[in-house]
Amino acid sequence: MKRLKNKIKIVSGIKILLIALISFTACVEDGDFTVPENLGEAENQKLTVLLDSIDQGFIELKSIKDLKKLYISGNNPKEIVSNIVVKGYVVSDDESGNYFREFYMQDAPENPTSGIKIVLNLNNIHTKYNFGREVYIRLKGLFIGETNSGDGVTAIGGKAKFFDTREIDNITGNQLENHFFRAKTTAVIVPKLITLGGLNRPENLGTYVRVENSFFAGEVDGKAYIDPIEDFDTKRIIATCEGLGVVQAFVETSSFSDFSNLALPKGGGSINAVVTKDFGGDFTVMVLNNATEVNMNEERCTPKSIEDFQTILLEEDFEETAGNINIEGWTNYNEKGTKLWRSYFDDDSQSRAANIGSFRSRNDETISWLITKAVDLDTTAEEYLSFETSTSFADGSTLEVLISEDWDGSTANISNANWEVLPARIATNTDDFSAFIKSTFIDLSQYNGSVSIAFKYVGNGNEDFDGTYELDNVKINAR
Repeated sequence: MKRLKNKIKIVSGIKILLIALISFTACVEDGDFTVPENLGEAENQKLTVLLDSIDQGFIELKSIKDLKKLYISGNNPKEIVSNIVVKGYVVSDDESGNYFREFYMQDAPENPTSGIKIVLNLNNIHTKYNFGREVYIRLKGLFIGETNSGDGVTAIGGKAKFFDTREIDNITGNQLENHFFRAKTTAVIVPKLITLGGLNRPENLGTYVRVENSFFAGEVDGKAYIDPIEDFDTKRIIATCEGLGVVQAFVETSSFSDFSNLALPKGGGSINAVVTKDFGGDFTVMVLNNATEVNMNEERCTPKSIEDFQTILLEEDFEETAGNINIEGWTNYNEKGTKLWRSYFDDDSQSRAANIGSFRSRNDETISWLITKAVDLDTTAEEYLSFETSTSFADGSTLEVLISEDWDGSTANISNANWEVLPARIATNTDDFSAFIKSTFIDLSQYNGSVSIAFKYVGNGNEDFDGTYELDNVKINAR
């Protein structure tokens, strides 16, 4: 079941005027719009006191990743009542006009594991919270939630909205003084190299990434970043070659950005951007800080031909299964909880597939593994993994695909083996529940010897985390 919602927002002319006046006051607090090089003595002193309190254990420094665990998409905003602080590095820049009264920060300047959105009643944010700036936010009294309920983008705000208490409102100028603390450090942000296939992975949301071998798909002659008929945002398809196919995603640009009318590049190359969602949360999108983050002056890439990869190292469509998955050489194991991977008949595809979920499990924690038989990669020169996934209300549960070169096949040693997460596209709540989503072709050529591929599900009996995933058509093509 998919939920649709229509929201009507009525704002009076008086309120608009008041907001404009407040915004003007907020945006000129610094006296000018230059990027801050040195902080004031009072601000330095406040940060020193805050850091001392963290060191002495009076205040807890919580990671962005752990902070985001406090909120489940679609729920009402949650007020932070604990004395906790979160630290991050700013990775968005509103100077070009592509961001408005918000910024994103991630947990490290390089190789981040999590990012979050901050919404505040402030224009020219870059003059206070410039790209790379180390920022501490004292969270007690602020709220964590979503600016558009159910969009999947966790954000920090100042309160619940008056007209829609399911959403958070901006942090006010008065709140900034007591909750936000800038460090002297402006770090060098190194974009995290990812594939478009792995764009929608939870750890990428809110972080600054780089995609190589990319290009704007279709006919771009005469097209700009913005469609002239759009009032607000425009999505343009970006693509990249990944193994045996082409993967697509979206670059979203505001009509108010200063590069909105620039022509889309015709060639191929790289793009740096922040990963987030569109307004409704239906699509994972990349949002630029400015046009210089696109460097596409090379030839467009061409995917490899699947005709050259006719050696099949692994293939499983689950058609010969029933009940709990029991395939020769495969491992079906519940590390925690009682739920195992099961076979089921999918009415939409009219075929069998594998299924896992913790719905009605009553388990405090569910961790279930479905691991392929060992695959020898030393007999071939180049290999690509592919599979398909679907969801039936994934909720807050997770599914990821991993690979190990050293697992010995024993269930007792699953947790002792080294498992590396693969950059696969896995279905999410925003995908059509009746469709199976292609993982893209995942390059395995960097791995050697006998490897195992694992599909790891994590959930529990809580209705916010008891979702269901389906898996089908696992295959490794090689040459």
